[in-house]
Amino acid sequence: MPDSRYSLNYTKVIEYNGEVAGIIITIPYEDFNKLNVKTEKIILKSLKGFVKKIRFLIEDVKYNLVGECNKGDLYVANIATNEKVRGLGLGKALMNYAERLAKENHYERCVLIAKDEETSEFYEKIKYEKVFNRNILGERIIKMAKPII
Repeated sequence: MPDSRYSLNYTKVIEYNGEVAGIIITIPYEDFNKLNVKTEKIILKSLKGFVKKIRFLIEDVKYNLVGECNKGDLYVANIATNEKVRGLGLGKALMNYAERLAKENHYERCVLIAKDEETSEFYEKIKYEKVFNRNILGERIIKMAKPII
């Protein structure tokens, strides 16, 4: 989706043995709000039914309360690796890419939302700290950050 949080402009792919093995999406603070609004409109338009739209809006409110991305941040919107290559350090390599990108562009920190406690342990191993860890409307939201030196 061009001009959304999932634009190829913000995407980096890592390969292993000639195949796509992982992906990371990093969004600069300056672009985050604009892209977020555009993405939300696209998603809302695609959802069928009033209940699904309301659920989506409630989810959106939760993340707005947390403040996913603040001034001076490079936001790691998504990171994923193929299950077949887990444990080979590709996720860490993608995060290193994000941190280099942040440093080259003079961001103060990299931030992300960990999907659960288990995932947050991976980020803690690479020196990310929990800056927000609470239940909001029945969902645990874990925001993590790493200062860029």
